[in-house]
Amino acid sequence: MSRRAWIAGSAVVTMLCSLLIVGGRALPAQAANDDPPRKIVTGWMPYWNTKGGMATIMANADLFPEVMPFWFSVKSQTNVLDQYDPANAAPMADQVKALQAAGIKVVPSLTDGTGKLAMQKILGDATKRAQLVKTLADLAVKNGFDGLDLDWEGFAFTDGTASWAVTSPLWTTFVKELAIKLHAQGDILSVTTPDVRDPASGKKGYWVYNWPEIGPVIDRLRIMTYDYSVANPGPIGPLSWVDQVTKYAATLMAPSKIWVGVPTYGRDWVIAVDGRCPDGVDLKAPKGATAGTKAVVNSRDAAALAASYQATPVWTESYGEYSFNYTKVYAPADGAAEKTCVVTRTVWYQDARSVAARAALVAKYKIGGVAFWSLGIEDPLTWPSVRLYAKTIAPDVVLGSIDAPSTPVDFATPVTLTATFKVSDSRPVAGAPISFQIMRNSDTDWREIATATTSVTGVAQIKLVASQYVQVRAVAAGTWERLTGTSPAKNIAVQRLIGSLGVNAPRLGSKVVVKAQLLPAQGVDVVLEEWIDGTWVAVSSGASGNDGAILLTATVRQAGFHTYRVSARSDSYFETVLSQAISTIVR
Repeated sequence: MSRRAWIAGSAVVTMLCSLLIVGGRALPAQAANDDPPRKIVTGWMPYWNTKGGMATIMANADLFPEVMPFWFSVKSQTNVLDQYDPANAAPMADQVKALQAAGIKVVPSLTDGTGKLAMQKILGDATKRAQLVKTLADLAVKNGFDGLDLDWEGFAFTDGTASWAVTSPLWTTFVKELAIKLHAQGDILSVTTPDVRDPASGKKGYWVYNWPEIGPVIDRLRIMTYDYSVANPGPIGPLSWVDQVTKYAATLMAPSKIWVGVPTYGRDWVIAVDGRCPDGVDLKAPKGATAGTKAVVNSRDAAALAASYQATPVWTESYGEYSFNYTKVYAPADGAAEKTCVVTRTVWYQDARSVAARAALVAKYKIGGVAFWSLGIEDPLTWPSVRLYAKTIAPDVVLGSIDAPSTPVDFATPVTLTATFKVSDSRPVAGAPISFQIMRNSDTDWREIATATTSVTGVAQIKLVASQYVQVRAVAAGTWERLTGTSPAKNIAVQRLIGSLGVNAPRLGSKVVVKAQLLPAQGVDVVLEEWIDGTWVAVSSGASGNDGAILLTATVRQAGFHTYRVSARSDSYFETVLSQAISTIVR
C-alpha cells in the first residue's frame, strides 16, 4: 500500500504540490502510473446545457460512477414535469442509453416545483405521500433510470424556518418509504441538500433535512457546499466551511455515501458605481438584478475575464478560491461627461486548483467524491488535475480464484472450497471477509452459504456438502483501499449414490433380479446393463421407487457367469452414476 501511505494528513498539500502553477493556473504533472482512477466525480447536467454536459461526461467517463441529469420537477403527488423534452431535440432515452453504455449510472434530479408549503401538505397526508412514492418509483422504472435524486430546496429557501419542526419528521418518513420502494426495484436513492451543521458548533444549518435519520437509509448525500456568499461579495464555498460540513456528515452515515458539492461558477458583484451611467446602460447582471447584486461567471471564463481587464486573480488559501476586482467605464456616444460612470466589480470563483483542494477531502474522510454544479461550464484544466489525483487514490484491483473438485462428487459428501485473493501486483489480501456463494439450476441469483476471513496468505476455506449440481464462487467485499473482488465461478458436479447390488442366481430361461438403493430417494430413470462381449449392453430399464428402491429384471438365455451393473442417468441436477459390478452364475 506504499502508494497511498502519504494520504493521511497531507493529501491537500501533496495534491497541490503535484500541480505546476503558471500565471495563476494549475497544470497537472504527468501521472505516475496507468492505474484506472478512482471514480470520484459526479454532477448535475442541466436540461438547458445537455450538449455541453454530455460532452464533458463522455470525455471523462472514467471518473464518473453516475450522473444526475437535471430533468424533472415534482408538481404534485401524481405529476412530475419533464423539463428535458421541450428543451432538447434528441430523445431522453438516447441520452440515458449513451450514459449507461459508458458505464455511468443515470440518477436524475427532481426539484420541488409545488410552491410554498405545498410539499409539506403532500407529505403530511399518508394517502398523497404513498401516491408520490409510487409516482416517483414508476418514473424510474418507466425510463430505465438507475435511481432518483431529490433536490427539494423549497423547505430551506421558500417555506421558512418556522415550518421546519413540522416538515422535518414528514420528510424523514417520506424518505424512508421511498428508499424501501426504490431499493426493492434495485434503484438508488440520492438526496441533495444544503449544509447541516454539527450542533456542537453552535450552528444548526438547514436541519430540516434531518441527516441523522435519513443517513442510514439513503444511498447518496450530495451536499450543496456552495452559495456561501450570495447577497454580499465573498467566497462561493470556502474550503474551511466545506471541510467542517463534510466532517460532520461523515459521523452520521457511511462516508462513502457523501459527495461534496463543487461550484463550476463564480459570482461577480457590483460594489461601487461612480458617476451617472449613460441612458440604456444595463449594470444588472443577471438580467433583472440591481447594482450591488451578483452576476454569474462560468469557471471556464473567469480567468479570461480577469485578463481582459488586466486584473490579477488572488488565491486565498483558507478559502481555496480566487478573487479579483475590475472596473469598467461607461461613456455615452456623444461624449457627455455628465453621463459617464465607473463601475467597480469584485469576482470570486473556483478553478482547477480549487477543485483539487476539495477533491483531497475524498481521501481525508473517505467520502464518495465531489459533485459539480454544473457540468459543461467547468475550468477545462479540472479534468487532468482531478484524474491525476484520482489515480493516486485508486483502489487496488482484487483478483480472486476458487478451487473446487474438478470431477463429480458423491451426493452428501463434504468438499473443501478454497478461495484465494490477491491484488493486481500479487500481494495477498489478508484479513478480508469472504462471502462464499452458490447458484443451483433452480436459482435465479447467487446466494450466500458461508463466510470466512482470509489468512495472511489471502486464503479462505469452507466445507460444502454438495446435494446437487451447483456453481460456486467467492466474493471479497470492497473497501476504501480495494475494489470488490469476485472469483470466476466453478461448477461442482454431483452424482447420486447407488448402494451395493443384490442379485439372485437364476436358472436358464428365467429372470435375473437385481436390487439396489438409490440416494437421493426420488423417482429416477435407471438402466440395468450386462457385460457382453467386451462392452456394457442395456438389458432392462425402469425407475427407482419414491423410497429410492431399485428393482430391475432381465431374462437369462445363456448359462454361465453373468456380470451386471446399474446406471442412473444424468439430469439437470446430477451426473450419470454407475454402480459397482456384480456377478452371478446361471445354470
